[in-house]
Amino acid sequence: MTELRTLSSADFTPHLNSVFTLVSEEGLEIAATLVVSTEYPRNTMRGAARTAFDLILECPVDGVPHFNGASFTITHPVMGSVGPLYVERVASAASGPDVARFQIIFN
Repeated sequence: MTELRTLSSADFTPHLNSVFTLVSEEGLEIAATLVVSTEYPRNTMRGAARTAFDLILECPVDGVPHFNGASFTITHPVMGSVGPLYVERVASAASGPDVARFQIIFN
């Protein structure tokens, strides 16, 4: 499993538009596509080991239960497993009502 403190946005950028599997501690599995990896240099604490960044993943809303944030391990065929991570389901007008959108923030 990949160590969280060593991850950066650059680790995820090559995998944009590829599918990650999110697995909750309760066994819920969601296949979602990584659509955004954004760095936030101005929000990064001085002396931090990495630049703060977030990931946005999307999938069809059908079959995805509602939750207000939960711990998930994310798995990718090339990157392997990362986690557990706190994943929040977020709303986006751009995505539309047929899309479930998830955000993971790395400070």
